[in-house]
Amino acid sequence: FEEAIRTLRDSILLSDLGRRPRSLLITSATPREGKTTASVRLAIVHSLQNRKTLLIDADLRRPGIHDRLGVANDRGLSTVIKGEAGWREVLQKCEEYPDLDILPAGPASRSAADRLGATLEKMFAEANPEYDLIIVDSPPLLGFAEPLQMAAVVDGVVVMTLAGQTNRNAVSSGLSSLK
Repeated sequence: FEEAIRTLRDSILLSDLGRRPRSLLITSATPREGKTTASVRLAIVHSLQNRKTLLIDADLRRPGIHDRLGVANDRGLSTVIKGEAGWREVLQKCEEYPDLDILPAGPASRSAADRLGATLEKMFAEANPEYDLIIVDSPPLLGFAEPLQMAAVVDGVVVMTLAGQTNRNAVSSGLSSLK
């Protein structure tokens, strides 16, 4: 699994050396296809190369990054969107990954989801000079508007699927929405 994640990292980041992506959205067509796992592992392997990495949990309805990395979720992106804190104030770290900053989702919020795109755009303008890569974990493409808002402000989108299980029509519909 770890080798597959390293291969994913290299295939994305080394695909076009002239225009290396600085921000990635990790999504899927439907729930439970591995986007949070891939986001966390990709952020970790990138940071282990001594590259400053920001991992953002933008799944405001079903956040999961905080559980995987053992950080608190009492404040996060939803707090920033509501104007209750600046994004740097709610960043968290894991001792074992010094080059990885984590922005958890914060308390679940459907109302904050409507302002997500504008908040991320402003945040990226400030964060891009500080980080080698920003990875955003998002809700699934089908049934939620937020991934489309987020896709408009990142350099690239990775759509996760489960081999032999993901419905091809669902993936096709999700990719059409992105286009």
